[in-house]
Amino acid sequence: MEKRVVFDFEIDFTNGGGIQGQDFRLDISNDTISDKELADFIVEDLRLLMVGKVKILNKHYIEEKHKRTVIPSFTDSKFIDLSHVIFDGLITYKGLPAPIICDYLSREKSKAIYEEGTEFQIGKIEMVTNTGTYIDCPFHRFEHGKDLSEVELEAFANLEAITVSVPDVLSIGAEYFKNLELRNKAVMVRTDWSKHWNTDQYFENHPFLTQDAAEYLRDCNVKLVGIDSHNIDDTRGKCRPVHTTLLGSEILIVEHLCNLEKLPAENYHFSAVPPKFKGAGTFPVRAFATLLI
Repeated sequence: MEKRVVFDFEIDFTNGGGIQGQDFRLDISNDTISDKELADFIVEDLRLLMVGKVKILNKHYIEEKHKRTVIPSFTDSKFIDLSHVIFDGLITYKGLPAPIICDYLSREKSKAIYEEGTEFQIGKIEMVTNTGTYIDCPFHRFEHGKDLSEVELEAFANLEAITVSVPDVLSIGAEYFKNLELRNKAVMVRTDWSKHWNTDQYFENHPFLTQDAAEYLRDCNVKLVGIDSHNIDDTRGKCRPVHTTLLGSEILIVEHLCNLEKLPAENYHFSAVPPKFKGAGTFPVRAFATLLI
């Protein structure tokens, strides 16, 4: 049998007053649903404004045929996380040290500082800035380029984005970006190389952009280029033309992305916001996509 949830609710408004509902019934696709999910659904479904505290009362479940053709989804799939997890000992780039993540103040030691029943952890992180999924600003390549503190927030967040899928391509040239709407977009280059993350294979023979691809993207006035590979440049030699071309035109770069296969071709925004450090041109980010459909 199909599951339904039955519950009462009380909603207070921040500008005074409130409403109540008794024996409210809702189709659900799983066996259970949290009070927060129910509260969010009621507020959205009734198009309520100025909502304060919401109480879900007398909740229970029954087996009954669903009344709706389409059951509402209670999981927020609006955001797609595009970042790898950074953990103690992670190697992002061969030759660079792994991060050290540890306690500066442990919970056990903090017990001596605070009242009984209160404890805190203060962490300590030692790492190079090229760790995990990270963003490159002009200062990474150019001494007088903008560093993390000088790049405008608008360059990091809510950028209109498109996905260019080029799996199984080693050398990604300009031809893969032709006939696309690129101007003022963040361009996500999907290679699927992230499936090799945290393995020796990730560092060898990885996909990369060519110089002519970088020049074409520059000439199309893109805002940012991201890739789910070890490096946006070919690392088999000493030249780094893609970094030079893009960062020289203040086009930001995000490397070591993941989950790009979950992105649509368009109709989403991309964000990758680093801390506002002075004197640094690279830093890890929590990169994510915001779906617009």
